[in-house]
Amino acid sequence: MEPLLGAKIGCLFALLAVTLVCGLIPICFKWFQIEAAGGRHRRVLGLLGCVSAGVFLGAGFMHMTAEALEEIESEIQKFTMLDSE
Repeated sequence: MEPLLGAKIGCLFALLAVTLVCGLIPICFKWFQIEAAGGRHRRVLGLLGCVSAGVFLGAGFMHMTAEALEEIESEIQKFTMLDSE
């Protein structure tokens, strides 16, 4: 196995482990459980949920926009080629 391939696989597993650990940390702490929340604490948890939803929506829209622009460019090129004939 090439050293570069080994490094890529190692980084992939490290990224997976860090993501899992950071994603599962809130399960271990009572502060993050919405049932135990009240008042301002509930508002903060709601705000954190809204921010995380916004991050996912933004990433999804950014991905879709890039693909849409590629398709639009190809359609414009087809149209200009037909128009020039």
